[in-house]
Amino acid sequence: MITAFGQDRPGIVAGLAEGLYRLGCNIEDTCMTRLRGEFSMIVMVRLPEGLSADHLSERLTPHISEMGLTVLCRELPAQAAQRTPVSDAPLFMLSVYGADHPGIVAHVARAVADHNGNITDMNTRVIGSEDRPVYVMILEIQLPAQVQPTELEQALEQLKPMLGVDLTFRPIEQVRL
Repeated sequence: MITAFGQDRPGIVAGLAEGLYRLGCNIEDTCMTRLRGEFSMIVMVRLPEGLSADHLSERLTPHISEMGLTVLCRELPAQAAQRTPVSDAPLFMLSVYGADHPGIVAHVARAVADHNGNITDMNTRVIGSEDRPVYVMILEIQLPAQVQPTELEQALEQLKPMLGVDLTFRPIEQVRL
């Protein structure tokens, strides 16, 4: 697992991907974002024979040094590195919009956790003007098959007046190949 972060600029993803390719690494899963001008990327790679996670960072440095990235590497436990089939557990999308203030993420995440939901993806942004900031949060939530989504939806509805937000909770259609 590689975590790379630094000031955003064009060519970072290309430079990192090319460096990994030159080292014989296979990029498997990635998540990348830009937060207010800062770049952050998490990359799961399969290493070639003879290259350990302990040495990956130093071997990668010459390929990415001009980008000013901080790169951290760690070996994954065997079970995390295994490719697993996509779960049949239902997925839901939750979007939250409201005046920006502390506690929105904490309360929403607690409601999801209390209903055995797993947040599999989350993005947040503050939009709007300085004097009227609006908090936007989009979550992908996986629920166990035995959990009724209506129970979580009711718990989320109870948060609306307390947090002063609008919430939309809906199932995501999943495509099976």
